[in-house]
Amino acid sequence: MNVVNPEAIGVFGLVITVWCFGAEQLGFGVKGGDHGKIGRSLAYIAILFGGCAQVFTALAMYLFNVTGDPGKSIYLGTIFATYGLFWLLVGWFFLQGGDKKQIAHFFLGIAFITAVFLYKAVIMGLIYPLGVVLALIVMLTVLLPFPWYGVTPGLTKVCGAINILIGLFALPILFSALGV
Repeated sequence: MNVVNPEAIGVFGLVITVWCFGAEQLGFGVKGGDHGKIGRSLAYIAILFGGCAQVFTALAMYLFNVTGDPGKSIYLGTIFATYGLFWLLVGWFFLQGGDKKQIAHFFLGIAFITAVFLYKAVIMGLIYPLGVVLALIVMLTVLLPFPWYGVTPGLTKVCGAINILIGLFALPILFSALGV
């Protein structure tokens, strides 16, 4: 029986979202722009591509055992659910506002759970590309709180570059899910 791989939708959403956020953090296309509108645009990207696409993928992984290995489907579904919900919250934050320091604490929590996902990826032998993407996410979520606290605003560009790298290293996962 042929099964459609929903990973393509979730990974595509991830790639588009991190590239858009990374480009903004690096300052591409935002000079002289309306930062309120830029923030709203990023919120919609986070909610629809980062959030909804990955939550959909998580549900498909849970309900249909896409990998043929229930443990692996649950593991991957949990990763997609975590980052799908993460992006829904980030999108909501960009639309509604809130305390940047509290979101920074949330990022540190995401860094911890991502480190757990990374550990499991290494144990499962999924070091490249999944392990690399997870390692970059750990790095990003550890570094992002510093600019949000106002400690090292220049670190935002480093975080933008890491976002771009996350998207690049996720491409092999996307291509594999597409059967390319």
